[in-house]
Amino acid sequence: MNPGQEQFYHFILERVGEEHQNTIKELMGENFKKQAEGTFTRDDMVKTQEALMKMVKPEALEEVKTAMAHFASQMKPE
Repeated sequence: MNPGQEQFYHFILERVGEEHQNTIKELMGENFKKQAEGTFTRDDMVKTQEALMKMVKPEALEEVKTAMAHFASQMKPE
């Protein structure tokens, strides 16, 4: 994990319920692996965002949406 990924990882973990911690760790681990391999796509990002939004605490939803939008804006076009 690079420093930005680690920061995002901890940001998300702090904003999901305890019951989702393992799922989030697995999901983000897979995504970071794909990013390292250069195979992470916009489709992967959309699927991840949809999954995350179902697990995020309601009070953190807007904050996570904003972070995900920032992350999406940093992706290279396909």
